[in-house]
Amino acid sequence: MSKPANARVIDTGTIVLLLFLFAGPLIRGFMFESELAGAAIIVLLGFLVFLFRGNLPRDMMLLILLALTALYAASVWYGTDRYESLLGLLKISLLAPLYLFARAASPAIMARIWAAWTWLLGLSVPIAVATDRFVDGRLAGFIDYANGYAILLLLGILIAYGLMASFSSSSGGRLLQIPILLCAGGLYLTESRTVMILLFASFAVMFFLGWRSHRMIGLRASAAATLGLIAGAMYGWSPFLAISIAAIFVLLYRVPDAAMSNRAVRMSLLALSPFAAAAVLWFGSGMTERWSTVASRTGEGATRLVYYRDAWSMFTESPVWGFGAGAWTYMQYHYQSAAYFTAFIHSEPLQIMTETGLIGLLLFAAACMALIGRCISYAKRKEGDASLFYAVRGLACCILLAHSLVDFSLSFPYLLGMLFILGATPASEVTATGAVPVQSATMRITIKSLAAATAACLLAVATLLFVSDQLQQAAVRAIAEQRKADAARLLDRSAEAAIFADRVHDRKARLYLSEFESNGDRRYLDVARVENEKSIKLHPEQIWYQKLNSDIRWEQGDDQTSLDLLRDLVSRNRFMVRWREELAQRASANGSPAQRS
Repeated sequence: MSKPANARVIDTGTIVLLLFLFAGPLIRGFMFESELAGAAIIVLLGFLVFLFRGNLPRDMMLLILLALTALYAASVWYGTDRYESLLGLLKISLLAPLYLFARAASPAIMARIWAAWTWLLGLSVPIAVATDRFVDGRLAGFIDYANGYAILLLLGILIAYGLMASFSSSSGGRLLQIPILLCAGGLYLTESRTVMILLFASFAVMFFLGWRSHRMIGLRASAAATLGLIAGAMYGWSPFLAISIAAIFVLLYRVPDAAMSNRAVRMSLLALSPFAAAAVLWFGSGMTERWSTVASRTGEGATRLVYYRDAWSMFTESPVWGFGAGAWTYMQYHYQSAAYFTAFIHSEPLQIMTETGLIGLLLFAAACMALIGRCISYAKRKEGDASLFYAVRGLACCILLAHSLVDFSLSFPYLLGMLFILGATPASEVTATGAVPVQSATMRITIKSLAAATAACLLAVATLLFVSDQLQQAAVRAIAEQRKADAARLLDRSAEAAIFADRVHDRKARLYLSEFESNGDRRYLDVARVENEKSIKLHPEQIWYQKLNSDIRWEQGDDQTSLDLLRDLVSRNRFMVRWREELAQRASANGSPAQRS
């Protein structure tokens, strides 16, 4: 069993948790390669220190997560896109360490960390508004995805509600109404319909959970959330109107509990809050327009049904093992029933099924059910504030999973890690049914050594990916500054650091093709072809590499081979209209038919 954490000392695992929780909302949820690799380096280093200071706990959840990690590791070798499979492996490898850190952390210290996190998340809303972090008129925050930011803000509201009960004896509990107000206002500005529905559903459940013992906290939280929604709607008309709502909130905040506990006042607030929130949804400018497209055949809902149908077709061709992480990104072209591109399927079960098949889905489902079951069981055994806080955390896990059914929120490594941090219960509270049999000293040392070796290997992978990506970014800057020779050298160094370097070779091939188009020197074209052939050798099914091969051959004068390659691409990717037009133009210039007879 791991050593219990001292309530007055923050250990390495808790520090890593703090860094993970606080950095995620500010750097796009670790979505991009360098961000994910950087997060993995910190988490895995913390895990190695964790292993050095104690043993792995006897926890069935840990075994499930390790099995899921092993499956994603295997997908690196059988997957169709090994680079994306590596990134998927890194993302999954974060879960077991984060879960262990959350279990071993002192509940008192973690409560303070959660409180600081809710304040950070709440303050991110006015900062994001002031810095114009909007995408297509929707507040995307520093996550850079409105729906992902919306579900994160909803998690902040839920955690703040649970903490209000834990800190009810201090002024800090009442102050948490401010993050609720800010998060609710930001949630409205994201214009996320699904998250808005989940907000109403979660408040209904929270009232059921804490109505008898925390009635006043429920009233204040719902009032703050309602005013936040109204402020978000008012901001669309005028920022000054939003400020006036903030003034009303200050007045409500100063109303003493004794006055609010009056039955008439209490019933009025309960009746007014849902109607006021519904009115905001109906009359708010941005939200009204989005709700009007729900039943549209061209709306997001209908479009996602197309994704789901095509993803199911892909899954049925490899139902047991899938095609490896990230395969959907380019394999979607082979299964498309309409013209679109989406990097993610917008449904976590389908995403997992296309990546690791039914085995991966069953392991992930088992982990989620065990996580929520453990959280609910812990809440039932506890009493008072601790019971409500863990019940709310279990609810937050359910809300996050429900959202992932229709969006790609769990494709963000940060939100996926949040799921297992939220659902983790203190190590001292694990029941016998959640533990594995006691191991001998030899077995403990063996398991610990294997875990350390695995973490060290993953740490090396993360470091190489991070270095390679940083070199590629430096090459991009060099290209922008017209330092083409420096860019080529940086890309060569990036290819040396990369484990699977097909993307680096492709970027270098495009750089040299661009140079040929600028000055007509055919030596650049020869280098471009060599680099392109390297990328195709590493990933022969990547259609963009094949298309570049056709372009290079056309420039080299190998017209027939170029046309044959492009015809094959067009026949296999029938929704690439631009390619079809390009084929017709080349065939006309070559004097040959665009299509085979």
